[in-house]
Amino acid sequence: MKDPVIEITNLRVRRAGKTICQVPTLVVPPGSRLAVLGPNGSGKSTLLRLIAGLEREYEGRCEVAVGWRQRTYVHQSPYLFRGTVLANVTFGLRAGGHRRRPAARAARRWLDRLGVAHLAGRHVAQLSGGELRRVALARALAIQPQLLLLDEPLADLDGDGVEAVCRVLAELPDVTMLIASPTPLPDNLCTAHCQLAPTPAG
Repeated sequence: MKDPVIEITNLRVRRAGKTICQVPTLVVPPGSRLAVLGPNGSGKSTLLRLIAGLEREYEGRCEVAVGWRQRTYVHQSPYLFRGTVLANVTFGLRAGGHRRRPAARAARRWLDRLGVAHLAGRHVAQLSGGELRRVALARALAIQPQLLLLDEPLADLDGDGVEAVCRVLAELPDVTMLIASPTPLPDNLCTAHCQLAPTPAG
């Protein structure tokens, strides 16, 4: 059995004296697609940010066996840089040393897989909420992360968008994923799930 990618024990995150995230235990094997479910305020986003390395203050144990550069976090309200869709998706590739043309080809392949290749030349300010989410996911996948942390990736998507995202993510068996959602996710998207309860008052 392979070592887990994530191991969490007695995790608690507090802000201003209030617990905003609490996870007694969580073990995530490599290649899992784990749905992190819970109502608003249960700490789903905080958990993803902590695993991504964006939250540093916590109690308990959180071990992640993937380096910082192999982790990618996609916010529930994704931010895209000013400019075109293609420029956004190639950004991480170019920063990683890829030449312009190979980076553009790779970016277009991911846009095509997610059904938004026709948006490559469009300015990001002209995107709908669902289009923005698919472009942000293409940007995240283009750099081929080992650990993908997605915060409500199906929000704002129409039926075609949900189908495209679920299909692409299901075709990545070697990528470990945590997918936060307030409601159950499609069966073909996740291999397991964990339920976060509303955090206590203190």
